[in-house]
Amino acid sequence: MPSFLFSGAIIAGGRSSRMGRDKAFIPVDGQPLVSRQAALLRSLGTDDLIISGRPGTDYGVTGVRVVHDPIPDAGPLAGLVAVLSAARHPWVIVVAVDLPRLDAAFLNRLLTLGGGHTGVVPHGPHGYEPLAALYPRALLPEAEAALQRGEYALHTLVENARALSLIHLLPLGEEDSFALKNWNSPGDVAGAFPM
Repeated sequence: MPSFLFSGAIIAGGRSSRMGRDKAFIPVDGQPLVSRQAALLRSLGTDDLIISGRPGTDYGVTGVRVVHDPIPDAGPLAGLVAVLSAARHPWVIVVAVDLPRLDAAFLNRLLTLGGGHTGVVPHGPHGYEPLAALYPRALLPEAEAALQRGEYALHTLVENARALSLIHLLPLGEEDSFALKNWNSPGDVAGAFPM
């Protein structure tokens, strides 16, 4: 377990338009994705769990706080602002709801590298992976400013955070691509990669 306190957050407020149904409730290994991600974050040792979700949705996960995007339809940046605002601890490990093969070993790499001193965003062959990352709450003013400016791209926020020395990168190899494969369409769920 890390020696520093951190919150855990699930980004689940997207419209899931390509999927055609809310990805949070797609079953994986006998449980909805959102429940799987909550259990994964709890296994890391956090005592503060947050879901950035859609208004009026009951995610069916006990012991979590559900927060909503401060600006609707502004993408994952709005969800990140919501969870950083709500977090009780100075560090927040953030995961997208649609990463069904993310595991504790990968997230522990982020926590170990961060060590209570820096945020950590994975970076590899496909660029930044900002929705499986460790963020400092100190990034909140920068994230809020980007949201107000309409600069919704998370990679831009990551670049700005690196310039401010708030985030370091975790270099990724090809072996990490499986853990970071997300579900966007019914074809992904139907077996585009093994369960």
